[in-house]
Amino acid sequence: MEIEIREAFDEDLDSINSLLKESFSVTKNNFSSDDIHEIVAVVDSNVVGYLLYTKVFNPIKNRYYGLIDYVCVLSNYRRMGVARKMLEYVTVLAMKDDLMYLQLTCSYFRIAAHHLYEKCGFVKRESDIFRKEII
Repeated sequence: MEIEIREAFDEDLDSINSLLKESFSVTKNNFSSDDIHEIVAVVDSNVVGYLLYTKVFNPIKNRYYGLIDYVCVLSNYRRMGVARKMLEYVTVLAMKDDLMYLQLTCSYFRIAAHHLYEKCGFVKRESDIFRKEII
Protein backbone atom coordinates (compact mmCIF):
# COMPACT_ATOMS: atom_id res chain seq x y z
CA MET A 1 0.00 0.00 0.00
CA GLU A 2 1.48 3.32 -1.07
CA ILE A 3 0.68 6.29 1.17
CA GLU A 4 1.04 9.80 -0.25
CA ILE A 5 1.34 12.64 2.28
CA ARG A 6 0.61 16.16 1.03
CA GLU A 7 -1.02 19.49 1.77
CA ALA A 8 -4.81 19.33 1.47
CA PHE A 9 -6.58 20.75 -1.58
CA ASP A 10 -9.98 22.48 -1.57
CA GLU A 11 -11.38 19.39 -3.32
CA ASP A 12 -10.46 17.29 -0.25
CA LEU A 13 -12.99 19.05 2.00
CA ASP A 14 -15.72 16.38 1.85
CA SER A 15 -13.25 13.59 2.58
CA ILE A 16 -11.66 15.57 5.40
CA ASN A 17 -15.07 16.23 6.92
CA SER A 18 -15.89 12.51 6.79
CA LEU A 19 -12.68 11.81 8.70
CA LEU A 20 -13.29 14.56 11.24
CA LYS A 21 -16.87 13.45 11.77
CA GLU A 22 -15.86 9.81 12.30
CA SER A 23 -13.04 10.65 14.70
CA PHE A 24 -14.10 13.84 16.50
CA SER A 25 -17.77 14.47 15.62
CA VAL A 26 -16.86 17.83 14.04
CA THR A 27 -16.67 19.29 10.53
CA LYS A 28 -14.87 22.28 9.06
CA ASN A 29 -15.01 24.84 6.28
CA ASN A 30 -12.18 25.67 3.91
CA PHE A 31 -9.84 28.40 5.14
CA SER A 32 -6.42 29.74 4.32
CA SER A 33 -3.57 31.02 6.48
CA ASP A 34 0.19 31.14 6.08
CA ASP A 35 0.60 29.67 9.56
CA ILE A 36 -1.86 26.79 9.17
CA HIS A 37 -1.20 23.64 7.15
CA GLU A 38 -3.74 20.92 6.57
CA ILE A 39 -2.01 17.63 5.87
CA VAL A 40 -3.71 14.62 4.29
CA ALA A 41 -2.74 11.03 3.68
CA VAL A 42 -3.92 9.60 0.37
CA VAL A 43 -4.19 5.93 -0.61
CA ASP A 44 -5.49 4.99 -4.08
CA SER A 45 -6.72 8.57 -4.66
CA ASN A 46 -8.73 8.49 -1.40
CA VAL A 47 -8.03 10.77 1.57
CA VAL A 48 -7.61 8.40 4.52
CA GLY A 49 -5.81 10.61 7.06
CA TYR A 50 -5.77 14.22 8.21
CA LEU A 51 -4.02 16.50 10.66
CA LEU A 52 -3.91 20.22 11.28
CA TYR A 53 -0.50 21.84 11.84
CA THR A 54 -0.37 25.43 13.10
CA LYS A 55 2.72 27.59 13.57
CA VAL A 56 2.31 29.58 16.80
CA PHE A 57 4.50 32.54 17.70
CA ASN A 58 5.93 32.72 21.21
CA PRO A 59 6.67 36.43 21.77
CA ILE A 60 8.72 35.77 24.90
CA LYS A 61 11.18 33.47 23.15
CA ASN A 62 10.72 35.29 19.84
CA ARG A 63 10.31 31.96 18.00
CA TYR A 64 7.60 29.74 16.63
CA TYR A 65 6.49 26.32 17.77
CA GLY A 66 4.15 23.88 16.05
CA LEU A 67 0.76 22.82 17.34
CA ILE A 68 -0.74 19.61 15.95
CA ASP A 69 -4.49 19.01 16.15
CA TYR A 70 -7.08 16.61 14.81
CA VAL A 71 -4.82 13.69 13.96
CA CYS A 72 -7.21 11.16 12.45
CA VAL A 73 -7.17 8.14 10.14
CA LEU A 74 -10.15 6.31 8.66
CA SER A 75 -10.87 3.26 10.79
CA ASN A 76 -10.11 0.81 7.93
CA TYR A 77 -6.59 2.29 7.57
CA ARG A 78 -5.50 2.47 11.20
CA ARG A 79 -2.38 0.63 12.36
CA MET A 80 -0.92 0.77 8.83
CA GLY A 81 1.52 3.63 9.37
CA VAL A 82 -0.70 6.43 8.00
CA ALA A 83 -0.57 8.68 11.07
CA ARG A 84 3.15 8.01 11.52
CA LYS A 85 3.84 9.17 7.97
CA MET A 86 1.79 12.35 8.50
CA LEU A 87 3.71 13.09 11.71
CA GLU A 88 7.03 12.51 9.93
CA TYR A 89 5.92 14.93 7.19
CA VAL A 90 5.05 17.59 9.76
CA THR A 91 8.36 17.05 11.54
CA VAL A 92 10.18 17.84 8.29
CA LEU A 93 8.03 20.99 7.86
CA ALA A 94 8.85 22.01 11.44
CA MET A 95 12.58 21.62 10.84
CA LYS A 96 12.35 23.67 7.63
CA ASP A 97 10.40 26.33 9.55
CA ASP A 98 13.07 26.33 12.33
CA LEU A 99 10.46 25.68 15.02
CA MET A 100 11.42 25.20 18.67
CA TYR A 101 9.23 22.12 19.08
CA LEU A 102 6.03 20.37 18.07
CA GLN A 103 3.23 19.97 20.59
CA LEU A 104 -0.05 18.09 20.65
CA THR A 105 -2.63 17.03 23.17
CA CYS A 106 -4.41 13.71 23.34
CA SER A 107 -7.24 12.44 25.47
CA TYR A 108 -6.11 10.17 28.31
CA PHE A 109 -8.18 7.23 27.03
CA ARG A 110 -6.61 7.15 23.53
CA ILE A 111 -3.89 4.72 24.59
CA ALA A 112 -3.02 3.54 21.06
CA ALA A 113 -2.50 7.16 20.01
CA HIS A 114 -0.24 7.71 23.03
CA HIS A 115 1.96 4.79 21.91
CA LEU A 116 2.10 6.16 18.38
CA TYR A 117 3.15 9.62 19.53
CA GLU A 118 5.85 8.18 21.77
CA LYS A 119 7.17 6.01 18.89
CA CYS A 120 7.33 9.19 16.80
CA GLY A 121 9.52 10.92 19.40
CA PHE A 122 6.93 12.88 21.36
CA VAL A 123 7.48 12.89 25.11
CA LYS A 124 4.50 12.87 27.44
CA ARG A 125 4.64 15.84 29.78
CA GLU A 126 3.52 15.62 33.36
CA SER A 127 0.91 18.34 33.23
CA ASP A 128 -2.80 18.90 33.20
CA ILE A 129 -4.51 21.02 30.61
CA PHE A 130 -7.00 23.58 31.80
CA ARG A 131 -9.49 25.18 29.44
CA LYS A 132 -12.10 27.84 29.90
CA GLU A 133 -14.79 27.91 27.25
CA ILE A 134 -15.64 31.36 25.93
CA ILE A 135 -18.96 31.23 24.16
